[in-house]
Amino acid sequence: MRRVIATLALSLAVFGTAACSDTPTTEAGPGSSAAPSASAAAAPAGTADKKTTCAAYEKAEMAAKVAMLATLGKAMDAITDESKQQELIGELKKTMVDFGTALTAAAADSADAEVKAALEANIAALTAATTAIETAAGDFDKATDAIDAPEFEQAGKKLEALCAA
Repeated sequence: MRRVIATLALSLAVFGTAACSDTPTTEAGPGSSAAPSASAAAAPAGTADKKTTCAAYEKAEMAAKVAMLATLGKAMDAITDESKQQELIGELKKTMVDFGTALTAAAADSADAEVKAALEANIAALTAATTAIETAAGDFDKATDAIDAPEFEQAGKKLEALCAA
């Protein structure tokens, strides 16, 4: 269970690496399709500028951090109680789904192609993490490992860089 607590703490750190800056830029990059792995580029359909999109991301990320902190706080109580571990798995999944929903809304409203592409990469990583949590078959360690995916960290770092530029 110590591994679980360490994993949750590291997962929270991953969320922390993806914070946006208040400094807007006017740079625009190549477009992205609705599916992050697709090769065709599409112009963003949204109206939100980079600063607004980054602010929406930052708000969603903060909500996810708060939820992860709450889950981390309950992890100590779940060390020997499998039913509590199952509740925490549900909370992890809900955090991922809520974060993904908020990022989907931010991406849909983004007029910045580069930020939109980074959001979509993050959404793909969140979707993969949520699927891994669901397929963990109640194994709390496996569920928390899903949050530590390198794709998730990379997508967060890309957003951080774009929003800070």
